[in-house]
Amino acid sequence: DGVELNFGCPHGMSERGMGSAVGQVPEYIQRVTAWCKKHTKLPVIVKLTPNITDVRFPARAAKAGGADAVSLINTINSVMGVDLDRMTMSPVTDGWGSHGGYCGPAVKPIALNMVAEIARDAATAGLPISGIGGIGTWRDAAEFIAMGCGTVQVCTAAMVYGFKIV
Repeated sequence: DGVELNFGCPHGMSERGMGSAVGQVPEYIQRVTAWCKKHTKLPVIVKLTPNITDVRFPARAAKAGGADAVSLINTINSVMGVDLDRMTMSPVTDGWGSHGGYCGPAVKPIALNMVAEIARDAATAGLPISGIGGIGTWRDAAEFIAMGCGTVQVCTAAMVYGFKIV
C-alpha cells in the first residue's frame, strides 16, 4: 500500500491548478510531498509529468520533500484532432472539445529518456523509480529496469489487451 501523488495528468481540472499544473512547479511538488509525508505512514510516490522542460527539477523537489519514490511518465498533453465542421477539438462531449493525454507505445522513447535523466542525476541518486509509458511486453519492462527503474506500471496495454498482459 502507498499513496501516489498524481502530479502528471495534463487533463482533468488543469484549469483549477491540479495534476500537471502542480507537477510543473518544483516548489509545489516539494511542499505537497512534505505535507503528505507528515500526515501518512504509507510510502509516498510522486507521479511526474512529462509536460516540462527538464524532469530532473521536479524529481529533485520530490526527493527534497521526502518522497519514497517517483513514477514516470504520465501522459503527454495533446489534442486528438479538430472537428472541422464544428471547429472544436476532438473528442467532443456535450458540445465542448478538450485536450487530453497521449500515451501508449509512442511515448516509450520519451519515458525511457526521462527515466535515464533521473537515474543518472547525482541529486536524485538512490531515489527509487517506477517506470511508466509504453510498456506492453516483458522486453519493454526490461528496458525500463535497465534504465534504472525498480518497478514498472502498465495501463494502456491493460486497457487494450486486458489484465492478462500483466
